Parts: sequence; C-alpha cells; structure tokens
Amino acid sequence: MYYQQQPPPPVYQPQYSGCLKFILYALSFCIPLVGIIAGIIFMSKGNPEASSLGKTCLIISIVAIVIGCCVGVGFSVVPIILEAGGMSTY
Repeated sequence: MYYQQQPPPPVYQPQYSGCLKFILYALSFCIPLVGIIAGIIFMSKGNPEASSLGKTCLIISIVAIVIGCCVGVGFSVVPIILEAGGMSTY
C-alpha cells in the first residue's frame, strides 16, 4: 500500500507591509476622507487581507469624524456654559 505524501501547507506572506498599513491608518485618522476612499478601494479587492485593511481604514475614519464632531461641540458649548455661570475670563 502506497501512501501519498501531503504537500506542505502554503506559507502566508502578507501582501501589504506594516509601514504601508501604518501610513494608511494615520492618514485615515488625520484626513478621514482619504480613509474612506482608501477603505472603499481596498474593500473592493478580492483578497481577505485587503478587505480587512479597508474595513480598518473605514472604522478609523468614522472614529476620527465622531471625535472631531465631539471636540467641535465641546469648543462651542463650553464657552457658553462658562459665560452663563459667571466664570468669564474677560
């Protein structure tokens, strides 16, 4: 009886370097529009690594937009609250 030797499992080689991922994540946070565009582009590719990279860029962009909105509301509301409470610095 002959046993057929199984081929070794394929070695996973990442397609995108860590430096490229870091740059895309930083751009997604600093300029959310870039992150949204990059996320859509990478998610439309077929492989799972690109799809994961695209999802992460989209999530980071959405988080950056939410943080920006919260900071904007904070900067517009806090002076009104301080003025109404008589804690004006003028």
